[in-house]
Amino acid sequence: MHFLDRLNIRFYHDDRLKEWEGHHAKVLGWSSTESQQSRFNMIYQALNFERKSVLDLGCGYGDFKTFLDQRCQVAQYTGIDQQGSFIKQAKTLFSHQSNCRFFKADFSAVALPPADIVIASGSLNYRSRTKGYHPKLIKAMYRACHHAVAFNMLDSRYVSTGQLLAAHHPEEVLHFCRTLCPTTELLTNYSQEDFTIVMMKQVK
Repeated sequence: MHFLDRLNIRFYHDDRLKEWEGHHAKVLGWSSTESQQSRFNMIYQALNFERKSVLDLGCGYGDFKTFLDQRCQVAQYTGIDQQGSFIKQAKTLFSHQSNCRFFKADFSAVALPPADIVIASGSLNYRSRTKGYHPKLIKAMYRACHHAVAFNMLDSRYVSTGQLLAAHHPEEVLHFCRTLCPTTELLTNYSQEDFTIVMMKQVK
């Protein structure tokens, strides 16, 4: 991701932190905790996370790990986020869990560690002036996964791309993903402004 885009994202979350400190979902940009959880729930319902290793790109405070802990037991959870304040607090929150690790990095610019399931909830919503940013990132996520990739994006039929956020047409994203993974599914009907893509590798 271009450094100016990273800077815009940092300033955005710094401003949210000043206004909503202590409210994870609001600081991360969600309209409410319920909105954040509805995205998590779509991903969780689509895949079996039990005893799986999970890579969470744009993990924030590790809220998806908390969500999973209430429903199943994962083998390993790895969270990556470029916001240092998020990673610092996540490490503190999960310091008692041996199956958690968190890294500060631009996940679009590093080699992704392999995992059974790779997810990105909300973190692909940001605009990038880097050419082909989103397709390249989806390819990298798919290469890194053993079993599946799941991510959500803003729906361009209802949300406009702006200075910070980027929206996409669900059918176009679905078509691209199926060139990589023919078994890709498009999930909707949980939010008008959002859609979820699930790419499941076929076991040979």
